[in-house]
Amino acid sequence: MSSENAVAPLKKYVWSLVILNFLDGLLTYIGLSTGAINEGNPLLASLSPLALLATKLFLSLCLFSFLFTPFIKIQSRIWRFTLVLVNVLYSITLLLHVYWLVILVTMSS
Repeated sequence: MSSENAVAPLKKYVWSLVILNFLDGLLTYIGLSTGAINEGNPLLASLSPLALLATKLFLSLCLFSFLFTPFIKIQSRIWRFTLVLVNVLYSITLLLHVYWLVILVTMSS
């Protein structure tokens, strides 16, 4: 284990979550704006594409702020497992985004 991981064991998981959440928001905005997709999250479905993007960007900034708090130094398997699980779920969501993007591009050609 590198010395950075020993000092901040959750850092890479939080960074991944920041990036995945940002990409999810951006791709969801594109998909909703073009009419290619519908929002699957019932809590966010009533928002306009721009409001949803703003919400996702705000959440990414909040997650990014965790990198500068003592939270990042927690030595907890539960937190690590939770962050890994959320990263996996976001990765699956991004795979769905890639799927509809491929369909959208192939249908336009």
